[in-house]
Amino acid sequence: MSWLYYNLIPMSSMPIAPENELRLSESLKTKIIQSIDAAGGWISFNHFMEFALYDHDFGYYSGSLRKFGEKGDFVTAPEISSFFAKSLCIQFKEIFQSLDRNIIEIGAGSGKFALETIQSLEVNSENINHYFILEISHSLRKQQYDLLIENLPSNLFSKVRWIDEIPQEYEGIIFCNELLDAFPIDLIKKNLSSYFQKGVGVENGTFIWKDKLIDDLSAYDQINLESLPDNYLIEHSMHIKDWINKINQSLTKGILLIIDYGFNDKEYFHDQRSQGTLMCHFKHHAHDNPLIHLGIQDITSHVNFSYVAREASKLGLHIKGFISQANFLINCGILDLLERVNIEDHAAYMKSVSEIQKLLSPSEMGDLFKVMAIEKNIDIDLMGLKNNNKVTKL
Repeated sequence: MSWLYYNLIPMSSMPIAPENELRLSESLKTKIIQSIDAAGGWISFNHFMEFALYDHDFGYYSGSLRKFGEKGDFVTAPEISSFFAKSLCIQFKEIFQSLDRNIIEIGAGSGKFALETIQSLEVNSENINHYFILEISHSLRKQQYDLLIENLPSNLFSKVRWIDEIPQEYEGIIFCNELLDAFPIDLIKKNLSSYFQKGVGVENGTFIWKDKLIDDLSAYDQINLESLPDNYLIEHSMHIKDWINKINQSLTKGILLIIDYGFNDKEYFHDQRSQGTLMCHFKHHAHDNPLIHLGIQDITSHVNFSYVAREASKLGLHIKGFISQANFLINCGILDLLERVNIEDHAAYMKSVSEIQKLLSPSEMGDLFKVMAIEKNIDIDLMGLKNNNKVTKL
């Protein structure tokens, strides 16, 4: 769930985990080894990643360790700057002219985006009905609750509801930032025209990679495996299909906005990306070994937005836009927001410039992060898509 991934470090330079974190990690390791033994010595990486991130007792996103910000493992756009939420609110206001004023945020992280969105809409006299937060982590729910109740007046806090699933016949906006990259994935390897599912086994108490020949490729019929070069590794999330389907079942009218790092098919299956995009983040250090630091590090992969679009289209949803984060935020007026900062306050102005540069720069988040807009039973010309919409490239 992080964009700081290019600067890989040697394992010898990794920070040392505190003792309390190592104990949690060992507990999860024991639990996974028991599962592997019960399964005959092998589990899929999908299953392994689900344990590592979402195990009820020790999973990374289930636990109470800090994940976001300087004291965590990575930073997200809302943690970088309030300009992110303020820019999105400009788009939200336009959408609310044609739609019930409800927002669902799926995976709300620290709660900072929710806080700044509610505050910004209130300042601009946009009276929302509800701000729903769908969050599976109890520890993150508490963190979000504490932040919001401390910083919102009671009349605004009363609009916030934590939910376990999207309400039936929901009308409004559904928003998620850096969510899909943390969905568990299958790892599929093509080698000598055969296809293998990478999984995890145990040897002398240590996790090891173990490949399993795939006899039936029908489960991966969404991917043109035969077109891949030899010795090519890809990630594939079966969970995306189910996730889109659940949203479609509950949403009667609205817009789904997805922001995440990833590519379309052409870029995702590029020859130079032959070993996939799997990455881990531990205390702001990026590496490519998911078999260590169980439950105390993040594990992510880039999103194949073409796949998301295909699955949504099969359900009759309308893919309205696919655009870089930089172009989306510029279209929404983030640079106009910068002009409102007092240039005479040099420190504040330079801080704002630095924050916006991180959100927009191609070498930071600007190009790698994409915004996908999906509509159901509505057709709005979104300002965030008015220039440089690449939806035809999907």
